[in-house]
Amino acid sequence: WPIYRSFDWGRAKPYACIWWTIDQDGIAYAILESYGIGREPNEGCKWDADQVFQHIAEVERTHPWLKGRDILGVADPSIWKKDTGTSVYDVSARHGVYWHRADNERIPGWLQCHYRLRFDEDGIPQMYIFENCKHLIRTIPLQMYDQRKVEDLDSDLEDHAVDAMRYFCMMHPITPSTEAPKPKKPHIIDPLASGSVGRYRRTI
Repeated sequence: WPIYRSFDWGRAKPYACIWWTIDQDGIAYAILESYGIGREPNEGCKWDADQVFQHIAEVERTHPWLKGRDILGVADPSIWKKDTGTSVYDVSARHGVYWHRADNERIPGWLQCHYRLRFDEDGIPQMYIFENCKHLIRTIPLQMYDQRKVEDLDSDLEDHAVDAMRYFCMMHPITPSTEAPKPKKPHIIDPLASGSVGRYRRTI
């Protein structure tokens, strides 16, 4: 399965880097994260760009799921800004960590996140999040809609991991199912079916 990463830059606020894979059915998996949090929620660890990308490069060199793999990354387009003469992307490239510009359209991006998290017609979600992505899991339920732009999220909240999720979802957009999930048929154990103990029979 191919490996991807998505990135939302932050220093005073947390940065978020999430690694992903997609299976042969197009289902996405968040498999690993690096989240630069300080002592308080929504407070950054205040690493400079060199520290952040040195850490990300080290993870990709050593982690058994990532080392030796070709990884395609997408990041917030703001990292290409050269406000101080050297962009965050320039620093990242020095460490061998490269990115494509993410599609930063917010409302279509949140829709793609919804499409991924909902069930398809067979009752299967289109995204799974590994339990080690604890900050993505922690911050998804914290998100609220903006009071003025009601289809967008409130960007004052701790939205860094979900922004990284949004960049990834826009990298691999899907069309939502128009059908409701099919009700699952229960399985019962019928030890007398066909005279064999332990045989399973599907109820109708």
